[in-house]
Amino acid sequence: MRVDCLAAALLILGAGVGATAIDAHETDPLQPEHYCQLFSKVRDNLSGTVGAKVDPLTRFSGIEVMCDQKAMVFRQQIELRSRDVDKSWVAQRSLHWSKTYRTRHPAFAQAIRNGWTISTVLSLSDGQSLHIVAACHDADA
Repeated sequence: MRVDCLAAALLILGAGVGATAIDAHETDPLQPEHYCQLFSKVRDNLSGTVGAKVDPLTRFSGIEVMCDQKAMVFRQQIELRSRDVDKSWVAQRSLHWSKTYRTRHPAFAQAIRNGWTISTVLSLSDGQSLHIVAACHDADA
């Protein structure tokens, strides 16, 4: 039951990213600064939702964009304890996170292929955290 709610939360959060205005011509893989601009726009568009409940178990905590490290990190607080999460659950969430960013918009998949990291840190209620990184393999995209 808790896993289903969290899956819905991540889907809703991913939909929020898709709702940002992204111009397909904004990102040129030869110009890394365009990814920084794109991800900064995503951060700015979602900044008003920081602290909002995504579902009964999940609160959106924000986004960090670190252009010099080529990284965008989503943060969420999850009302689950580490004992509620097993390797299978993490594998399922990792697959879902990767699929979201392979298919949400071509610019995200291209950025990953060009060395950017799109990840989420899930802070659990017992103080533990999980870090999930989107992967994009050419065969999958």
